[in-house]
Amino acid sequence: METPIVKLSDEELKTVYEPSEDSYILMDALEVDLKILHMMKPMICLEIGSGSGIVITALAMALKRYHNAHFMAIDINPDACRTTKRISLINSVDVDVLRMNLVDCIRIKYTFDIIIFNPPYVVTEYEEVLDDRLIFKTWAGGKNGRQVMEQIFTVIPEILSDTGLFYLVVIKENDPEYILSAFQKLNMCGKVVYERKIRGEHLYVLRFCKIKNVRS
Repeated sequence: METPIVKLSDEELKTVYEPSEDSYILMDALEVDLKILHMMKPMICLEIGSGSGIVITALAMALKRYHNAHFMAIDINPDACRTTKRISLINSVDVDVLRMNLVDCIRIKYTFDIIIFNPPYVVTEYEEVLDDRLIFKTWAGGKNGRQVMEQIFTVIPEILSDTGLFYLVVIKENDPEYILSAFQKLNMCGKVVYERKIRGEHLYVLRFCKIKNVRS
């Protein structure tokens, strides 16, 4: 899986999340699953909270040669939306970018074949999640670091296609087993498909699908 060219200006770095280990572990997990993703022949792929756009751009670059898929990215940060669009075009792919808070404005059901989410997962005080500064929204996860990500858990089964896959980046402090159990109650099967220990963090990528369509 080719790594996109990403160059952020000093101005962009003030509000847009710079690609880091969590970005790259998600890309690595998608690369490991690339054969599965090709076999799926996805039609519509979505990234929630795209930041710089590096991950959805990498996915588009990997799939565009084989599938006529449509790629979408959403972010609450207008600067991130502009950056995602710019980075996709620099790398010769086209990603449609929408500004919204998480998936608040998505009403279409069972549509997205691949959904990826690298959420703000750092354990913080509740007040930090509410901070208006855009850069805080890239990492502040509130209680257990799950305060933001949990807002979309019940929505994922509604917008994911019946054969779709949902990828979620978490850390040890988020309690991955709790998250897997929470999705089990939503009739979704999940497992850890990639993990990496780095200085100060133990990162995981969880992959989910609807139980009636479980694949090995």
